[in-house]
Amino acid sequence: MLLPLLLISAAQPAVIPKPVSLQLTDQGAFLIQSSTEIHSDQPLFAVKFLQDLMSKGGHMHLRTAGSLRLPGIDFEKTDGPAEGYKLDVAATGIKIRYSDTSGAFYAVETLRQLMPAEVESKKGVFEPVSVPAISIVDYPRFSWRGMHLDVSRHFFPPSFIKKYLDYIAMMKMNVFHWHLVDDGGWRLQIDKYPKLTSVGAWRYGVTTGWDQGQLRFDPESKLPKYGGFYTKADVRDIVKYAADRGITVVPEIEMPGHSMPVFAAYPELGCENQPPSSQPGQPPVNVYCAGNEKTYQFLSDVLTEVMELFPSKWIHIGGDEVDKGFWHRCPICQAKMKAEGLTNEEELQSYFVNRINKFLSDHGRRLIGWDEILEGHLTKDATVMSWRGFDGGTEAVKRGQDVVMSPTDFCYFDAPYSSQPTEHVYQFDPVPPGVTPDQAAHVLGGQANVWCERIPTPERAEYMIWPRMAAMAEVLWSPKEGRDLDEFMGRIANLINRLDIMGVNYYIPAPKVPLTAIIFSDNAQITASPDPSMPTSLHFSYGSQPVTPSSPTYSGPVVIVGDGQNVNFAYVSANGRMGDATTVVARRQEKVDLPNPVGGWAVSDYEGEFNRVPDFAQLKPVKTGFADTVGIEPRTRDVNVALYFEGYIKIDKPGEYHFSLSSDDGSWLKVGGAKVIDNDGPHPSVERTGSVMLPAGWEKIEIGYFQAAGALSLSLTMEGKPLDGLVFRAGPSPR
Repeated sequence: MLLPLLLISAAQPAVIPKPVSLQLTDQGAFLIQSSTEIHSDQPLFAVKFLQDLMSKGGHMHLRTAGSLRLPGIDFEKTDGPAEGYKLDVAATGIKIRYSDTSGAFYAVETLRQLMPAEVESKKGVFEPVSVPAISIVDYPRFSWRGMHLDVSRHFFPPSFIKKYLDYIAMMKMNVFHWHLVDDGGWRLQIDKYPKLTSVGAWRYGVTTGWDQGQLRFDPESKLPKYGGFYTKADVRDIVKYAADRGITVVPEIEMPGHSMPVFAAYPELGCENQPPSSQPGQPPVNVYCAGNEKTYQFLSDVLTEVMELFPSKWIHIGGDEVDKGFWHRCPICQAKMKAEGLTNEEELQSYFVNRINKFLSDHGRRLIGWDEILEGHLTKDATVMSWRGFDGGTEAVKRGQDVVMSPTDFCYFDAPYSSQPTEHVYQFDPVPPGVTPDQAAHVLGGQANVWCERIPTPERAEYMIWPRMAAMAEVLWSPKEGRDLDEFMGRIANLINRLDIMGVNYYIPAPKVPLTAIIFSDNAQITASPDPSMPTSLHFSYGSQPVTPSSPTYSGPVVIVGDGQNVNFAYVSANGRMGDATTVVARRQEKVDLPNPVGGWAVSDYEGEFNRVPDFAQLKPVKTGFADTVGIEPRTRDVNVALYFEGYIKIDKPGEYHFSLSSDDGSWLKVGGAKVIDNDGPHPSVERTGSVMLPAGWEKIEIGYFQAAGALSLSLTMEGKPLDGLVFRAGPSPR
C-alpha cells in the first residue's frame, strides 16, 4: 500500500537561484514513481544524477528507455544560451530541453528543488513523489560563478572536496578556485620536485590561528606534524567529478609571494637563499627571486605538471601582497632590473608576471591573478581577480581586460556573519558603477572566497558558506532586474530545511535579544524577535543550563528575576541542530550620579605583548588623557598597544539600545559594568553588535582594545550613530 504523496507547497516554488522565468500552470502535478522511465537523446551525467538522487531519497530505481513513453521524463538537446535549459512539468510527464550538458544538469538541480526536501534523506521516502506543474526558462547572467577554498592553511581530505563540489553544483555555480599553495603548506604532488610535498606539505608546532608568522617547516622537529597533500590520482578524480557537474577547477599556484613551503624545501629559489626560521615567533617571510633564472625554470616545470592535471583555461598565480623589499635588497634582482631597463620593483613584478603569462599563453592557457598584478605594465590577455574592493576591477575593464569581481566587503566568507551576513552578500553586484556596456562585458562574473586561517575543519567550512553561498549564487545567476531581498529570504527557509535533512552544518544566527538588562526593580521582561526566514523554533533556558531541543519554546516575553539571573536563547532546527546562543544577563544597579559632567572620554594607553584585551586593573598605563571620539590615532604606535576608554552616557528614555563595535584586532564593550559586545582576540577588521535594556539616567560605558599587528581600526556606534558629543566624564570639583 502506498503512503500519502510527498507534496511541495502550492505557493510559488522556492528555487534558488531564481530562474529567469517561472510560471505555475493549472495542469496538476507529475508523480515520479518506480514505473517512471527516463529517455534521453544522448548519454548524460544528468540522467545518472537524477537516478542516484531518487534511488537514495525515494528508494526508486528509475530505468532509462530507448524510446519515449509517457508518462515519463524526456531529455532533448536544443539551441539556446550556454548552460541554459527549459523545464516543463505536466501531469503527463517532464520535458527537459537543454543547450549543453551543463544545462541538462542544472535542469535536474532545479527539479530536485521542486521535490520535497525529504528526498535528500538517506532514510528514504515512499513513492510517489509529486512535482508541481510548472514551466521554467533559465540561463545564467554571468559565465564565472565561483567558489574558492583555501586548503593551504588547513588541509581538507578529497572526500570533503567532492562534497564542496556538490554544494557548488547544487547552487548552479561553475568554478571551483582551488587555493593549493600559500604560506601554510604546499598541497599538490609535483613529481620533479618531491620535497614540495615531503617538506612543504607539513608544518610543525602551531597549526591554527590568524598569525601565520608562527608556522615552522622543520622536518627534524620533534613537534607534532600537521598537513597533507593531494596525489595526482586524487586530483584527476576530483577534476573528473567536477566536470561531470559542469564545474571548472581553477588551480592556484601562488607566486611570487605567499610561498614559504617552497623556500622550506628549496631555499635557493628565495631572494635570501634561506629556509624559513624554525624558531617560534620568527616570521617565515621571503619571495621568489625574480632575478634568478632558476626561479623561472622551477615555475615552468611546476606549471607544466599543473597543466597536465587541470584542463582549465585559466591558471591562477596569486600575485598578491608581495614584499618587494626583498627585491629592493637583492643584488640579483637589482641586476635583472638594470638589464631589462626596469625603473622600480613594481615593474619587476610586471616582468615576473608577464614571463609567467607568456609561458602559459604558449601552452594555450590564460593567466589570472589577484588585482596586485595590475601594478606596472600588465599584458592585456591576463585576467584580473579584484579583491581589494572594486577599484582594481574597474581599472582593468577600462583597460580592456577580463575581470572576476571578488571584493572583500561582499565575497569573503571567512568573515563572521556579524560583519558579512547573508542579506549583505545579496546586495553584491559584480558590475561596478560608472562603466560602459562594452567595459561591463569584460566582467566575467564573481566569486566568494573561503580563507581558512580560522577554519580548521570541514564542518566549520560548511558553517561559513551556508546559507551565504545561496545569496552569491543568485547574484551571479539570476537577472538583476526584479531582485528582492525579502522575497529571497523567504525562499531561504526552504533551502535551510533541505540542508537540515542533508546533515549540513549550516549557520543558524543567534536570536536578536538584548544582551543585558539593567534593572532597578525585582524583575525585567525580555522580548525576542524570532526570524521568520529560519525554519526553526526559538528555545530558552535559565542560568548555566544550556539551551537544548527539549528546553522551553519561546512564546512571549521571558521574565528575569533578581540580580545576575541569566536567560539563554537559541534557535533549534526541526532535526535538532542548535544555533548560536544569546545570553541575557540582568544587572541590578544603583543609579549613577555624575558630578560636573564634561564632554569626552577618559583614555589610558598601555604597552605590551597582547593577544587578548588585558585586565587593565593589573597594568599601569604609559599615558592617560582625554578624547572626543573613539579611535586609534594619534595616541598609539602600530603594534603592541592596548587602550581603555571610560565615559558616561545619559539615557533619557528607558528601553532597548543597540551598539556596534568594530576593531582590528580585539575589543569589548561594557555598559553598566556588563559586557555587551565581545569582539576579542586577534583578527582583521570585524564588526559585532549587541543590545542592552537601559533605564533612564546616567550609564557608565567602557571600551577595551588591543592591537597586535596589521591594520589599526576601532569605532563604536549607538543606534547606528557615533557617540561624539554624547559621552561625558566627571569634571573637576567646583571651587
